[in-house]
Amino acid sequence: MSPAPAQERYLYSGQTVGASAHFHRLDDVENLNHNIPALGASVLPVTGGLAKGHAGNYCYMVDYPRHRTLLAVRRIDSSAEGRELPDKYETEVTAEIESIHVLEKLHIDLVQLHMLSTFGKSKNKTEPIVSTNGNKIQGMRLGNVNVTIALDEEPLKSSGSKAQLAAFYKEQTADYRRLHAYRFGTPPDTDELASSHGIHTYSLVREITLDGPPEEMESMWVEGYSIRWKGFGRIILGEVVVKGNNRQITLVRLAMGSNGGGTGSVGCGQTNGQLGSS
Repeated sequence: MSPAPAQERYLYSGQTVGASAHFHRLDDVENLNHNIPALGASVLPVTGGLAKGHAGNYCYMVDYPRHRTLLAVRRIDSSAEGRELPDKYETEVTAEIESIHVLEKLHIDLVQLHMLSTFGKSKNKTEPIVSTNGNKIQGMRLGNVNVTIALDEEPLKSSGSKAQLAAFYKEQTADYRRLHAYRFGTPPDTDELASSHGIHTYSLVREITLDGPPEEMESMWVEGYSIRWKGFGRIILGEVVVKGNNRQITLVRLAMGSNGGGTGSVGCGQTNGQLGSS
């Protein structure tokens, strides 16, 4: 008896994480292992459906080498949903993080993430289309310095695939590339998008403004779509990584390296659905 012919199906892939962090050094004490778990995580099964994550009033404190709070957050809600419609498949990821604090230094009132990936059922539809209802980083404070972050989500709408993003960048004007090349990690005098290690990396951030006491602002400066802060480390904002048909957003990524060494993230989302057979 011959086997039944393979049937086409959609393989869903989507996930979100509200916040997470790992600290390996506090003050002068090295080789620590403070792992703050992925808070508000949602992971979509390959068959689609709905996953939700929540965390509320979370606080991670230590007493050694001194008493302090490494991370605290009032609320995180996230979701990852995969659904089949008559003419398309959709994968939607969301996250909302309210009032998060890191090392009693960095404070953010609100981080919101949203990304929708649509894959058409038509035979000539071979790549997903990405859209968004909006992403936000609001009420960020570095000590007493207020940070205002303006986002530009136009490139995200061309991040259905690595090829789409490269084509978007090539189509831009020379003036656009001159002004925004730093966001794409690409020299301003070329229309070929940089592809380090086979991926495209860029930022949704169009502008970062710092405002606060001059004596505190002396310890921090804007560097591309990042903020360098003496006594804390580096804060990378609105980062998007695209490889193949996969795209991942990290609205706030932390590379801490002063009196608290480690890594962290706030507002992470990823989608990478594709056709398969059963």
